[in-house]
Amino acid sequence: MAYTDNRVTSATVASTSETAVGTINVPAGQSWLITGIWSAHANGGGGTCRLTADTIPSANFVFPMNGDNSQFIGNYDPTPLNIAVRGSAELKTYVTCASATSGIAKVSISYINQTQGATN
Repeated sequence: MAYTDNRVTSATVASTSETAVGTINVPAGQSWLITGIWSAHANGGGGTCRLTADTIPSANFVFPMNGDNSQFIGNYDPTPLNIAVRGSAELKTYVTCASATSGIAKVSISYINQTQGATN
């Protein structure tokens, strides 16, 4: 049965250079449809986030940050996506901040696990 879920990566970032935030593993045999991405850094100045998937080597997904605060407060408005990823796969998230202020960066990935489970 398909279901919707969310994964969050986070890291302390104090740079205007691209910085790895985290890795999300798609288990072998699972098929995910990534439906949204949300990112923010506590620097208050924005920047960009990037998503890569090792099973889609030509893809280079880059998006503006959605928020200026790394807490999920107020309006959680992710950027809509439609990216199919089949496991075993590794998703990596990165941020490039507009200022070098130290703070927590977060990237949230929303997805639908389309894997069909056992039936009774």
